[in-house]
Amino acid sequence: MHVNPEIFRGYDIRGIAETDLTPEVTTSIARAYATYLSQRRIRHCVVGMDCRASGPKLKKIFLHGLTNCGINVIDLGLCTSPMMYFAQYHYKTNGGVIITASHNPARYNGFKYKSADGASANKAPPIRHIEG
Repeated sequence: MHVNPEIFRGYDIRGIAETDLTPEVTTSIARAYATYLSQRRIRHCVVGMDCRASGPKLKKIFLHGLTNCGINVIDLGLCTSPMMYFAQYHYKTNGGVIITASHNPARYNGFKYKSADGASANKAPPIRHIEG
């Protein structure tokens, strides 16, 4: 599987849907986030998406990847980033993802993900990979 390293940004993951964000790449991203949550003993996550045409397919793949790794998901459906942040707080999930590419053209999509303290998960201290 080829993963375009350019999709990883300072606060999110963004790329061209179906080109950069293939089903395999999306599954890997979901599993990586599930591992991130699990290693912090977080078992619940909210997931929403914006109105991009590629959103439903990406969300279905992403949810499957999370649930297969033991994460319980509250599917928020169509929502904005601030709504996802509120839902994370309201449902006390400590995990949250919005499928969006923000201001980028329609062919793009991506993932904004949050950690337990509400910060971008990629800003958290690194975790050693645990074999198993």
